[in-house]
Amino acid sequence: MATATPPPQIYHIVTRPICAQLHQRIAPAIGMMLENDTMIKKGPALFQKYNDAALYGSDPATSSKKDPVAGDPGGVSNPAQNMALQGMENLIRPIANNIIAIQTTLDSPELRNGTGRPEDDQRLHEIRDKLLKALAVQNASLDLISGFVDTQQMADLQHAGEAYISSMNAPDTNRTVASPSPVNPYAASTNYAGLAPNPYTIDLATIPGLTLGYNPVTRLLDALRWTIDTTATRENDAAKAVMSSATLCSSAAPSPKPSP
Repeated sequence: MATATPPPQIYHIVTRPICAQLHQRIAPAIGMMLENDTMIKKGPALFQKYNDAALYGSDPATSSKKDPVAGDPGGVSNPAQNMALQGMENLIRPIANNIIAIQTTLDSPELRNGTGRPEDDQRLHEIRDKLLKALAVQNASLDLISGFVDTQQMADLQHAGEAYISSMNAPDTNRTVASPSPVNPYAASTNYAGLAPNPYTIDLATIPGLTLGYNPVTRLLDALRWTIDTTATRENDAAKAVMSSATLCSSAAPSPKPSP
């Protein structure tokens, strides 16, 4: 005798608001932040290449070969410096785009306004706050890289063709040689782009954890390493909060029971 077909079973799937936010917004933000980490970590090697190309090096004795600030005697970056500078420039746009996207995601109404479940909202607020702190340091890394690139490119534009201009303006040897014009001490330095330093510029050496280098590029390199380490510390702090909340979404579901 054939047995009757068993009745259909009804399964109930229950999800929490925090689980949806972790999947839809927190996870993508973390993914983009990790992409930024990979790109930013390329910065120190590029700064070191730029430093080496300018014959700064790590030994102050090497700085006697050329101007320890300007690098090349003419104040214009050499090809090796330009390659390192191009590598830095290639990092700027993708890092900036990710920072904008992360900030937009973390500022979404769903995260800012809450889910209506106080316990979940408290957890999401903590995660969002920790990610924003890590993002702020990534933004500082971007500022260091992009600011250096902008300054060096401006300096190269300013100093480009100075040799030709100097030749064109050379005095007539048949005339009495006039007294030379006063020299702008910042005009030959690619680090200042021809402008005197702002007297209120923050000294990076005063930031905890940084050491004073004997040239500006070394100090920027130290600063970038500090921001990378600080980002990692803040990301690890955020990861603990994320994993703690994720356990709420990965607990074993109750076994379904057939409906009567």
